[in-house]
Amino acid sequence: MLKAKLLRGSLTAALLLLAPAIAAEWAMAQEPEPTPPTEAQQIDPAEPTPPQAMELSESQIDGFVSAYQAIQAIRAETQPQLIAAIEAEGLTIDQFNAIAQTQQTPEATTEIPSDQAEQFSAASEQVDDIRAGARADMEQAIQAEGLTVEEFEQIFAMAQQDPELQQQIIQRLEGQS
Repeated sequence: MLKAKLLRGSLTAALLLLAPAIAAEWAMAQEPEPTPPTEAQQIDPAEPTPPQAMELSESQIDGFVSAYQAIQAIRAETQPQLIAAIEAEGLTIDQFNAIAQTQQTPEATTEIPSDQAEQFSAASEQVDDIRAGARADMEQAIQAEGLTVEEFEQIFAMAQQDPELQQQIIQRLEGQS
């Protein structure tokens, strides 16, 4: 009983907290961001697109759940690749993120040593390639479940605002874990 409550609570939290992270992942397709998502950065406070009224079939909900699980697996696979790409260029994750932050802040006056700038540039290229591959894999995972990316995003946004739909998704996630 306690285990079921803990699992349900953690799945609810994951569904609520990862929504912005997945929305941010799609946004990266529009605007590439040089920093890899760290554990703390995966929770983005950006609001997802408000859901439009949409009747969902059981198969759409099932497809969403399967695609969601596939996306989480892709994210779990991608994270170590991003870290390895950065570290292979001789930077720590903290150094990489600090340089990225400096480059994104126009008023920053911090001077980046030329060797670190070169390492950052090389790591950024690899990070961008890894992310592009992950985005393509995520899109394929969604489409393999008979959904478009837009439908997936809409269902995700609906689940954040509809407790009944959220419960249906959580129950399916619990049943598949």
